[in-house]
Amino acid sequence: MVGFSLSIFYYVYLGFVLIFLLFTFFNIYHLVRFGPSLAVSTVAIIFYIVVSIFIFQISWQYIANVDWEQTIPILIQLSI
Repeated sequence: MVGFSLSIFYYVYLGFVLIFLLFTFFNIYHLVRFGPSLAVSTVAIIFYIVVSIFIFQISWQYIANVDWEQTIPILIQLSI
């Protein structure tokens, strides 16, 4: 049986998380550095971080239950 492991999807997910975190740090730095120092920008930053943590927590709960060593068959050998 020819197939591939589910862990490929896990590594793709981690790549997207890394890209998201890089953009998050970039955006927060620019909001703090160049944004107006008002309560509105501070509340927006805190809201963004809290929602991001909430989304990561939910996604981690879903992917923690997956057996990442399982393989998905591509070609199945039929015995005739």
